[in-house]
Amino acid sequence: MADGGLTLQIDEALAERLKARAEAAGQSVEDFARQALDAVTQRSPEAEEMDRICAETLRDGGVPWEEFEARLLSTRRSPAG
Repeated sequence: MADGGLTLQIDEALAERLKARAEAAGQSVEDFARQALDAVTQRSPEAEEMDRICAETLRDGGVPWEEFEARLLSTRRSPAG
């Protein structure tokens, strides 16, 4: 498409489910589908942070497991006596 859009073809069963959901929501099929696709393609702040941490780890080599494990174990609370 000249405007950078996308035409998506779906099977009849999915189209019927989409139509039913759109109708129940009081929306056109196009608006309902657009909102649904937008919702599932949004990145949460948590996902963005995880990507940043992963990229940093790959770039810098991360923390050796033994060091991480020691830090993890040092933060655990001892069992109540």
